[in-house]
Amino acid sequence: MSFRVTIDAFALSPGVEAALAAAGRERALQHSRLGVHAGGLPGAIVHLAHNPTPQVVIVEENDDDRTMLGRLEQLAEVCDPGTRVIVIGSLNDIGLYRTLLGHGVSEYLVAPVTPGQIAGAVSALFADPAAAPRGKVTALWSARGGAGASTIARNLAWHMGKALGEQAIYLDLDMTFGASDLAFNLEARQSAAEVLAQPERLDSVLLDRFLVVHDDYLRLLPSGGAAPRSLDIQTEAAEQLVDLAARMAPAVVLDLPHVWAPWTEALLRAADEVVVVARPDLASLRDCKLLLESLASNRNGNAPARLVINGLDLCRKTQLTVKDFHDTLAVAPALVLPWDSVLFGEAGNNGQLLAELGKGHKIVGQLESLAATLVGRGQARKDRGGKTLWSWLKG
Repeated sequence: MSFRVTIDAFALSPGVEAALAAAGRERALQHSRLGVHAGGLPGAIVHLAHNPTPQVVIVEENDDDRTMLGRLEQLAEVCDPGTRVIVIGSLNDIGLYRTLLGHGVSEYLVAPVTPGQIAGAVSALFADPAAAPRGKVTALWSARGGAGASTIARNLAWHMGKALGEQAIYLDLDMTFGASDLAFNLEARQSAAEVLAQPERLDSVLLDRFLVVHDDYLRLLPSGGAAPRSLDIQTEAAEQLVDLAARMAPAVVLDLPHVWAPWTEALLRAADEVVVVARPDLASLRDCKLLLESLASNRNGNAPARLVINGLDLCRKTQLTVKDFHDTLAVAPALVLPWDSVLFGEAGNNGQLLAELGKGHKIVGQLESLAATLVGRGQARKDRGGKTLWSWLKG
């Protein structure tokens, strides 16, 4: 079995370092990101205090058991909840092995280790398909056509990838009027419509072939570039596409068309996060109210939808205020973006992301902040209430 997982490994000895580097070439980890660092367990504590936490942390430790346990407590303070930890040590002690496993460490390997042992230990953590790593899915929806949800979706996806330090996936699911080919200045060879037209063939291999690499932080499945046509999208196929993407990237952004259909409703209800984009006008406020009320009753325990008000001050004399939205919806906007015809217009005409055109611009900073919040990078590590290593590692 091959799956995608993010791994940071910290070696002390040359032998373990070489085995870790070679483990990334094992078939089970060929789609995973494995970063090998020096410093062992102490190095992991320093590194993860200032960098995103991967799904699996592998550490080498050659000190005594009491020192090891103390350092693992420090590691817990800089790791996200649910992080899997594999320890490579020099002590061949069944008592230590049971103590570590009993307190939440996922596996203990005795050095020297082989690449196959390391890959096997990681694979065993996700032997149950239900436990396979899954990226966070964020769906964007325009309260009204022309609210700018697609532009925000593309830029949020890029910022999410940057915040996580790896590629996010942007799925342009507006298969009739999507314009991601123009937005990214590319020629769409295959589109989301073509992927969903052959659901019986849809798998990670096909999707990987259809995804277009934009840069180190973003891959995309484009739409547009073809004559508009009527499409019959099956809910099961759309859900399968999103599930596959979520197993291939840490963050997936869905750019949904402004069409209420069984498949769009299903994706809105299942997404980890929903972002509704509205213009500051009465029609948008009404449609936001209807959508939020509809979603509130059945989001399967996921977070409530977030609101973004876009294009503030385009029509100052006639626009509704942020307070109007807050009072009517009882929702504080997650983001309020001012109108900037130059920034958005030039980015659209040049096929660029806002961050590529307007570095240091306030709007770029606002989108970056929201993206960090959506992927869980917006909270300080210190806000963890002093929980112990074991409660965090057990998730």
